[in-house]
Amino acid sequence: MTGKIRTLGPGSFKITDAANGHDFSADLTKAQLNPSNSSDDPTKFLDGSEEANTSTTWTFEGTVGDDFSEDGVSVWLFDHAGQTLPAEFVPNTEGKIKWTFNVTITPIAVGGDVKSKNTNDLSLPATNVAHAAYTKG
Repeated sequence: MTGKIRTLGPGSFKITDAANGHDFSADLTKAQLNPSNSSDDPTKFLDGSEEANTSTTWTFEGTVGDDFSEDGVSVWLFDHAGQTLPAEFVPNTEGKIKWTFNVTITPIAVGGDVKSKNTNDLSLPATNVAHAAYTKG
């Protein structure tokens, strides 16, 4: 049994599509698979019972270091905007768990402060979230 792993990284975040794959791992300074839970107002029935519906939506969020080259993250995201692609997030390789899901690619901001190592926030809507065992290799 694996002990508790409390540190994010070393790990990975990759778009795993064979034709359009991309490894974001070396660009991310923050990474989080984030749920958002919402509940509808309960439906009340004549017999006094109630039924409430709760739903969860997901986003993969992170902070990426800017790379102003033609192979940079912002260019890749721009070129694939609107596509839904499979992804894999491993928070820490020692934890032996990976999260798989589909993300809808959205562009990020480009630029920031002059003569600075800029970062920009990334937020990709995620669906079909699941987890599985992770083995190195």
